[in-house]
Amino acid sequence: MEPPEPDPAAAYAYFPLQTGRFIEYAVDSLLFDFAPDGGTQRDSVRVYLREQVGEPFLDPTGTLRFPIERYERSQPTEAWTLKNVWSAGRTATQAIRTEDNLRFLRLVFPLNRTTRWDGNRWIDESVELTIAGETIRPFENWSYRVDGLDAPGAVGLFAFDSLLTVTEADHTNALERRWSEAQYAKNIGLVRREQWILDSQYCNNNPPPTDCATKPWQEKAEKGFVVRQLAINWN
Repeated sequence: MEPPEPDPAAAYAYFPLQTGRFIEYAVDSLLFDFAPDGGTQRDSVRVYLREQVGEPFLDPTGTLRFPIERYERSQPTEAWTLKNVWSAGRTATQAIRTEDNLRFLRLVFPLNRTTRWDGNRWIDESVELTIAGETIRPFENWSYRVDGLDAPGAVGLFAFDSLLTVTEADHTNALERRWSEAQYAKNIGLVRREQWILDSQYCNNNPPPTDCATKPWQEKAEKGFVVRQLAINWN
């Protein structure tokens, strides 16, 4: 018997868009930079982020889009400060977010456990960002795939009945590590994202160090970042 066709509407619940809805996150970042003494400097930062969906509008293509108002604070007791405004939209086959003028195809519909797609199709791989004063090309060698669908699981302190896990990038060579994974909870949205965007010249010697392949990336990275974003509150 052929398996039933996936129902696109069932997957829409992983990317809900409704004015007034919000999710709050704890965001931990570890930044890597060249130190003045020639080594590597590591700086850790925690901030709290609130993303709230605003009133919808039609973009130039006629697609209904929602502003995503992003507020930030450094302590849970502080008042929220508006940081910037991104946007998101959903069609019958795509879920799109525009973040700092970068347009991501975050999800495609219908979804099944073997779905793959080019989530960065509108982004030039050669785009450079400045992180801790150093330039890096974060979007090289990305390829999105579903690694879990409608599965129960825990994220942080919360247990969810239905999670969608998307690996957005998983590429490593001697000089770079690109890894990005997102988890969405049904009827809530993104509840976790973790990214390792790191470059290193540690193995770029002739001959390379004997521990080139085994040395952990958080020890040999020279520039880039590791970011962990976890949902802590929503409505």
